[in-house]
Amino acid sequence: MRWGLIKACKNRCSYFMLGSAILLLAVLGLHHFTSSHLYIVSMGELELGAVDNARDVELFVEDLTKRCSDLHGLELELEEDIVLVRELRPGFDPAPETVQARIRQLASFYTNAYMISVDGEPFVPVTCAEELDRVIDFLKEEYLAYTEDRSANILEVALLEELALVEHTAALDDLFTAEEIVALLFDKEEHAENEMEVTVVSRSTTDSRYMSDRPAYTYHSLEFIENEPGENSSSFLDNDISISIRIVEEVTEIEKIPFEVEYIEDRNMLTTESEVTSPGLEGEKEIVIQVVTENGKEVERIIVSEAVINEPQAQVEKIGLKQPPSPIGSGKLVWPVQGQGIVYNGFSNSHPAIDIHIDHGTNVLAADAGVVTYSGYGGTQGNYLILHHGTFWTLYLHNSEHLVRQGERVSRGQVIAKVGATGRAFGPHLHFEVRVDDGTRKWHSYYQHEAVNPMQFFNR
Repeated sequence: MRWGLIKACKNRCSYFMLGSAILLLAVLGLHHFTSSHLYIVSMGELELGAVDNARDVELFVEDLTKRCSDLHGLELELEEDIVLVRELRPGFDPAPETVQARIRQLASFYTNAYMISVDGEPFVPVTCAEELDRVIDFLKEEYLAYTEDRSANILEVALLEELALVEHTAALDDLFTAEEIVALLFDKEEHAENEMEVTVVSRSTTDSRYMSDRPAYTYHSLEFIENEPGENSSSFLDNDISISIRIVEEVTEIEKIPFEVEYIEDRNMLTTESEVTSPGLEGEKEIVIQVVTENGKEVERIIVSEAVINEPQAQVEKIGLKQPPSPIGSGKLVWPVQGQGIVYNGFSNSHPAIDIHIDHGTNVLAADAGVVTYSGYGGTQGNYLILHHGTFWTLYLHNSEHLVRQGERVSRGQVIAKVGATGRAFGPHLHFEVRVDDGTRKWHSYYQHEAVNPMQFFNR
């Protein structure tokens, strides 16, 4: 009896131990099966690694997002979704540190921003609406910085194109500051020459002085995505966009008022003669003008007011009424200098004369008998004489001095001047012209009478 009871107890212990072993194996197997299931973390199509706790990833992302948002002062969102999928990966160890490091390295982010448009064309994104006002102010200041040395009173500085804002999502690195936009638009060298040159360049070539203030912290931002971001904003820089600046300036100018000429007729003077008895004086007037420029080029000029400062004084001039004998001269010319000289520049359409090179101070001779119509000075002609011979005229330019006066009669071969190099002349020489009278027998302008080749009058 006792032996049977002992045997029954032994059997029950064996069954218990067997059951415990089976249960232990089941628990171990379940633990192994459970531990082989991990959360696989992916960003887009790229697998970042595995973790055993999804909440740790979510907390890391939230913390990183907050720190980046605080750093940049913006509400940032992840540009690509982070996906966690629970999978059976036997023998695959979780690596949360590696996953976090790869998230830091690969994540890029965007924010709700504004796109600046120029006449409806998208240009560059900015963080806030106030940046547009700053861009406009900077553009105006850029121009005014180069006009400080000018006396003009600037009335208006405006942009011809319409700049507007449109809500937009953009990557953090694609956002521009007002300073960077101005750097994109202005070519400094051209601007320094007061020619407002406005252009668009690649952001990668932007002056580094305008980029140095960007944060050195390379984390963008991170958050589980809810809305798809817009297109990459850098592509908008390929658009052919320019901005024109319109300036209205008020300038004050002093303008000369030409004097009138009062003529007094003199019957004792030849018609080829005239004499100024009272020189005229130009007057002056102050003119206030509004000058409108676009990109540095004047497009309009509006006279606002005029005020006379000094009244002009009329010139009094005597003119002759007596007709000269016809012909005055013989029509046979003598060589117009004493000596041979060298003709180094002959007659042509662009040079209606001959240039006779000869020593300084050589006598200049009247080619024929006539009347001195003009004895004076011209800017390029230097000291020059005009003689009237009835049916033709002769001219003598670049003289060092004159020996006859206006209105004086001269004989053929008379010394009337000395060779010089006054006016625009390369060395001493006589510039000699012959012009055929147009029938008026009066000299009104330099090119009134037709020029002919003087060499045809000489046997040379």
